[in-house]
Amino acid sequence: MTDRSMQGARPLTASAFRPLHLADHPDALGAVGLPVADHLLRRGLLQDAQRLSLRPGDPTARLEDIRQDLFQQRWIEPPRDEQMPVTIGPKGAELARLDRSALRILGFWAQKVHINGLVTDVTGKPQVWVSRRSRQALSNPGRWDTLIAGGRAAGQSLAQTAQKEGWEEAGITSAEMKQLQPIGEMAVQYVSDRGFHQELLVIYDLFLPASFSAICHDGEIEESRLLPFDTLVARLGDPQGFKFSSYLVLTDLVTRLQGGG
Repeated sequence: MTDRSMQGARPLTASAFRPLHLADHPDALGAVGLPVADHLLRRGLLQDAQRLSLRPGDPTARLEDIRQDLFQQRWIEPPRDEQMPVTIGPKGAELARLDRSALRILGFWAQKVHINGLVTDVTGKPQVWVSRRSRQALSNPGRWDTLIAGGRAAGQSLAQTAQKEGWEEAGITSAEMKQLQPIGEMAVQYVSDRGFHQELLVIYDLFLPASFSAICHDGEIEESRLLPFDTLVARLGDPQGFKFSSYLVLTDLVTRLQGGG
């Protein structure tokens, strides 16, 4: 895969977040907003001996203590029952695990699989599948996504994530998934009301038959549409209609299909 790195449109300011460390590691795990950092220090769940860090001990257990407190104080939503790997940097070794609900508020890295669903029409022009997130989704409700988008859970490979999310969000079969083409990686950092996002977007293209019809099995997708290329380009003129990471991936797709990348 190629490296298609870029930074998000709302970068951090030094005064808004503090780096979060393991007690015995020099590099930062994540980044925590100042109000959250102050709260966790008052509760004794973090320590600050020259730098903000977890208390000594099993980091997974320490992070679970933090997650429980943040949930009880209504800083975050209920647990999602999906453990995510906690790493230093986008490709670092797994150092701990944390429920998905607390990943953003602590600013940890996530690896996100994005699959562009493509269909070639009778004239040879590309058409692109996009999916609208459920209006009941906890984040980005009602916004448009790539056909498939999902985070790599602890213990899963990227290939397993693509297979799982492909079936859950669009009903893509194992046979159809054999056409999956790795495109590249895009490391992004941006701020939302959920916290500091650090994401490695792992991008794939998947050419699907004209007869394909997307079927969501997990309730996360409200509808999927196959758009003519020019229609997709026009819709990308309103970035607010898309989930931010998907906007970046689809813009990258448009650039590639137009011969600019």
